[in-house]
Amino acid sequence: MTQQQIRQLLKDPANMTPLEQAEVGRMKQAYFSAVAQETEAYISAKEAYDDAKEFMDVKDLGEREVLMQLLKNMRDCERNMTIIAAELEAHFDISA
Repeated sequence: MTQQQIRQLLKDPANMTPLEQAEVGRMKQAYFSAVAQETEAYISAKEAYDDAKEFMDVKDLGEREVLMQLLKNMRDCERNMTIIAAELEAHFDISA
């Protein structure tokens, strides 16, 4: 389904057929599953970064590079969560 078709369906949910209701339900479930996966990935990345920051020496070039990669991973996870949250709000008026 295109975004326009989804929006059209969601404008008047009372007029949806059972098949359309099931499709919307599957889409919501897929988004919530993605939110859960990205949240888990973010928590893991943040914990790894926090642990590394505590025990690594930022003055050491190699360890600093590892820290920067862990920080990048954490920021990537944050960005993914933000994208999914925006899509949930745009398509289903759900604030995540």
